[in-house]
Amino acid sequence: MTARVAIALTAAFLALAAPAAAQSPKPADVTRIESAIVELSKQKRAADGDVSARRRAATGALGPCRTKGPGWTRIRRVRDRAQRNAYTRGARALWGDLHEVAEEGAWVQVYTPFFERFLRRFDTPLSDPVLQAGVQAQRKRLAYQQAANSFGTCATFNTQLRKVREFKVGGSHGVSGDYYAGRIYNTFVGYVANRQRSAARVHWSSRYEDALDAASAQLKALGGNEGYANYFPFAFRG
Repeated sequence: MTARVAIALTAAFLALAAPAAAQSPKPADVTRIESAIVELSKQKRAADGDVSARRRAATGALGPCRTKGPGWTRIRRVRDRAQRNAYTRGARALWGDLHEVAEEGAWVQVYTPFFERFLRRFDTPLSDPVLQAGVQAQRKRLAYQQAANSFGTCATFNTQLRKVREFKVGGSHGVSGDYYAGRIYNTFVGYVANRQRSAARVHWSSRYEDALDAASAQLKALGGNEGYANYFPFAFRG
């Protein structure tokens, strides 16, 4: 999610918070969550410049391996044109995917201290089990985002390109050699998606999405502000 879209969502969600003062007293659990949301939202909005700067730095750090470096040297040493072209296409796709990871990782890095503070406000558990499950899901979201967006680097790119080699089967390149090169191409193209799926298997699942949605609905049911309740599932997103 881009910073512009995130700002728009934040504004839309929190604009609904204005009538909150006119409502009847809320349960302590709701008040705690809403107070934490207000603080987190302010910190995120104030950090827009830091996110942009971190994103530029991450993109700049990936620049040197876009067309140069040890990985590309390995590709250019492959004499067979078909295999070399397959590796080139795969490397370009891999670099593009890592670039997206690096951009996502920029806001994850900037927002992590804010979100850790948000979570520390719930070291004393909430009394409502549905809301507490939502907080626990937020802890899992933080772990997932960190694992899924922490490897957009040239080191990752060049490590993957160590797989590049020239294949000869029966003394010639031919279709069989192209097949083996194609398998390596597929690892490049699928690398980021596979790694993020692995992160999801460890840290995230649909039950946590359900817990966030249930907590949002529970906040509304307990008299919480609709804007804050809608914001809650998206609290740690860019």
